[in-house]
Amino acid sequence: MKKIVLGMFLLGCSYAVCAASAIEYIEAVERINADYKKESRQFLSGLNPQQQGFSPEQNAKFCAIVGHYVDRLYQAADQNRAYLDRQFQNMSKQDVITEVKSSKEMQLLKRYQVDCHL
Repeated sequence: MKKIVLGMFLLGCSYAVCAASAIEYIEAVERINADYKKESRQFLSGLNPQQQGFSPEQNAKFCAIVGHYVDRLYQAADQNRAYLDRQFQNMSKQDVITEVKSSKEMQLLKRYQVDCHL
């Protein structure tokens, strides 16, 4: 009887750890997204609204922000791989880059000739 109760307790604890780690991953991604949104908006608000494209320096600075975002997203996924859905467990850094580059925001910035080589 003690073994059954102990087994059920351990099973419950491991489930709680999984749930806690999944929640931690979601919270990490939310923080990463909020930081990226803040950094990118701060950068974009400093631009001249009349300009037709980014200067090479502006492109490099914005791409550094995007690169940091990609790195942090991938790191969060990599650290929590065991707790992700199966479809995301094998996610590579290139997959994260592809998702970020295909985002609505990056598509809108194409008209400014923003080209980040991540």
